Amino acid sequence: MTPSSASSGFLSPRRVARAVLAVALAVGAVYLVSRRAGMEPREIVGLVLSLFALGLLLLPLPVLLSGRGVKSLKVWVDGRPLRAAALPAVLLAPCLVYWSIPGVATLAGILRLVLYIGVPSVLAVVLPRGRLRLVGDTLVVLCIWLPVELRLLVASFPWPHGSTGSFLMSPLGLDLLLYLMLVTRGFDSAGLTLRVEASDLASATGSFAAFAAVGVPIGLRTGFLIFGVHDGAPLFGLAAGLVILIFTGLPEEVLFRGFIQTTLVRCTGRPLVGLVVASLVFGAAHLDNGPRAPDWRYGVLATLAGLAYGWVYLRTRRILAPAIAHTLVDVTWSLFFKG
Repeated sequence: MTPSSASSGFLSPRRVARAVLAVALAVGAVYLVSRRAGMEPREIVGLVLSLFALGLLLLPLPVLLSGRGVKSLKVWVDGRPLRAAALPAVLLAPCLVYWSIPGVATLAGILRLVLYIGVPSVLAVVLPRGRLRLVGDTLVVLCIWLPVELRLLVASFPWPHGSTGSFLMSPLGLDLLLYLMLVTRGFDSAGLTLRVEASDLASATGSFAAFAAVGVPIGLRTGFLIFGVHDGAPLFGLAAGLVILIFTGLPEEVLFRGFIQTTLVRCTGRPLVGLVVASLVFGAAHLDNGPRAPDWRYGVLATLAGLAYGWVYLRTRRILAPAIAHTLVDVTWSLFFKG
């Protein structure tokens, strides 16, 4: 089969239609949640432009989370390092839409985002892949993760005020991470697909229940969680769940389980060691979250949650399973607890 025929088979009308429908549902969910939050009418223009930019950033995910899509991209950039390093620049196009919101674009914000995309793209091409492959992979992942974790891109996504455009940062970072690691670096993409089986849903639910049985009592006992049912219509709850899955559950699970835990397991040869260490890293990454950061209670609960998510990933070998478990935890927290 030639590259062109493989590409045309992957980009069949049915696949394209499904991808567009999924993106439309995601954008609609974000719109519903944003309107529910009480956004003022004068901010509607900004919301429309942001949602359009969001749709553009979500479109690559069905390709990057598909074995056939990754193979097609590999064929296109194989042996062409300049093309491989330059391709992520297309992620700036949706940002141009976002920056067309009046008063949003600044020179500092634009330069930071150009560096955020450009530096790991170059490193992914030039860093070694032989015996020192682990060093190269780690540096690429850190260059994508740490600027987000340390909130270094606030100037790039200042709208709406208070959220710093984080709803755009998640899919942009996820696009960049998946492309550079799977296509450019050749990281094994097994498990990093949008496939999910009925057994995966059962495992995700079991993982959620196991964490809730331990985490909720600890959270209540330490005062981190306070029980309180939030008023919300069923449609809003579904929309909130979809938003959490796309912007929190999936990106964090791809990073911590798909790359960090998988790398640790391969390096040590011990799944339990990889699970525990990745969960500790996951817990430490949450210490700076919340109004009382650094909050050791958040770190402990996040570590326990990481063990639950990591276990379900080891069991199913599909990234959507821990992402769904992650979403169930966050939705339960947002609907039934304050903390």
